[in-house]
Amino acid sequence: MGAGRLWLRAAAVTVTIAANVLAQVLSAVTGDYGPRPQGIGWAVVFVAVALDYVVCAVIAWRAIRSPAPGWLMVGAAFFWAAGAWYPLTRDIGWLWPLVEGVTDLWAVLVGILVLTYPGGHLVSRFDRVVAYTLSGAFLVRFLGILLFSSPAPADCGCVANPYAILPSPDADYWLGVAWRIVGVVLLLTVAGRLAVRWVTSSLPARRVSFVMPLALLLWCYGTVQDSVSFALGWDSGGLEFVPPIAIALIPPAFVGGVFYARGLRSRVADLVIVARDKVDRALWESSLARTLHDHSLRVFWWDEHRRAYRTSDGDAMPDGDRPERPGRSTMAIDSDQGPIALIEHDVALGQDDRLLDAVSSALLLSVDNDRLRGRLEQTIQELRESRLRIVEEGYLARRRLERDLHDGSQQQLVSLAIGLRIAATKAGAAGQAELVGDLEKASAQLADALRELRELARGIHPTVLTDGDLRSALEELAQRSVIPVEVRVEPAERLPEVVEETIYYCVSECLANAAKHAGARTCSVLVARDDDGDAVTVTVKDDGRGGARIEPGGGLEGLRDRVETVGGHVEVRSVAGLGTIVELVLPAQVAEGSRP
Repeated sequence: MGAGRLWLRAAAVTVTIAANVLAQVLSAVTGDYGPRPQGIGWAVVFVAVALDYVVCAVIAWRAIRSPAPGWLMVGAAFFWAAGAWYPLTRDIGWLWPLVEGVTDLWAVLVGILVLTYPGGHLVSRFDRVVAYTLSGAFLVRFLGILLFSSPAPADCGCVANPYAILPSPDADYWLGVAWRIVGVVLLLTVAGRLAVRWVTSSLPARRVSFVMPLALLLWCYGTVQDSVSFALGWDSGGLEFVPPIAIALIPPAFVGGVFYARGLRSRVADLVIVARDKVDRALWESSLARTLHDHSLRVFWWDEHRRAYRTSDGDAMPDGDRPERPGRSTMAIDSDQGPIALIEHDVALGQDDRLLDAVSSALLLSVDNDRLRGRLEQTIQELRESRLRIVEEGYLARRRLERDLHDGSQQQLVSLAIGLRIAATKAGAAGQAELVGDLEKASAQLADALRELRELARGIHPTVLTDGDLRSALEELAQRSVIPVEVRVEPAERLPEVVEETIYYCVSECLANAAKHAGARTCSVLVARDDDGDAVTVTVKDDGRGGARIEPGGGLEGLRDRVETVGGHVEVRSVAGLGTIVELVLPAQVAEGSRP
């Protein structure tokens, strides 16, 4: 807000409060109240009504996008003081007709304020017609007072009207009667229309306008009472306090409705939390209806394949492409990628643009979040599948390399060893002892090389998994371990090759750690399927010194990476002095047709 606008509003508020307070003080000092109720109590009531409007105007300027309601409240409070200033200005000929002419201008401004509720502007044609009629009636009365009103000095205690063209001592009375008749008719029309709308409307409309009908009905009663008292001279029966109370209720009702709608906007933010995991259409619709207190609210979602809107249950949207029911309004939610949804809501909610913007933003955020989550899940799944394919290709490559070593180089070395033994035998028979020693030495070196080649082939791919099964492979690891190992493999059926190879190398790593780092005396290995048969659990337990944990660059980290590559996970439980338990959970089915 600009500094100039802020100073203008501050000046208007200050002048309005000063005008009301000064008028009541001067009336009390001079004792000249005119036709108004007299006394300190009534002076306090009149000032309180003006302050009520001023305070609500300041709130409205901060809470409502349109500045019009705030200025209407300040204007009504300012001209509310005209009734007290009129008796004080009757000795000033050029002033008192003007003051008398604007004594009821506050009522015009309050009427227009009611018509702008709650959005701050006139929406329907009916509202504009009523506002123009009310303003026209006031202008007629104002000009009539200036041009015709000329009451006798003895009756009003005033000097002559210098503006009167056709002076008439009865003009003020008849103009007052006509003004009150028109005012009562218009006020009853507005009040009746608002009351009927409130009774027949849905819950949102009732909650947004919860106090306004009561205030208008009380004001109607007060206006009728004042009109009858003015025209017929009847006593009000001690109910003079009703009109000020009714008038004072209108701006708080206006501001209260606005803040109620603002509270709905803040609750709309919770919808994002409701849909944080996935946009469940039925849940989103019911949550939105509950948040906005509109249980007849419906959401129709755009189906890209059918190029049409569908209900949350997937059914075709009734009544064509854009449903319109009495008292309902439809809001389209679109994004840069096309339509998303249609929200059919109570028409009362459509009067708050910010509320609908909040609903639209919440839905867009939830949908975008869902789309991003879907893309992320798809990317993760593609990454997992790609990583698994790499692992399987590595497995097949290692298996081919192991077979090549076994069937090629290893067999050639075995043949060479047999040839050396035959040559050594022939040399011994020929009595060539020196040659026999050289051949036996070469045979020993060849045996060492052959043993190393077999160890290398086993490290590339355990042959026992190909020739045997997982149980025999783990039992071989137990036999090669330097500490006693108990092995129990419960599933009799074979697992996918990638899973069996992963289990083999992980158990091998755990047994090596137990012997080398943990100083364990015994160790056990258990392989079991879960109840559903979808996963296999491998538990390796030792009685070593404990305190093991997964550290960057450590063997357990490599073990975890190997398990997670095939879609499993690892849990390490190790307490100092109580040993270590490593639990591997791997999927029992990784890829179809992986075993020949």
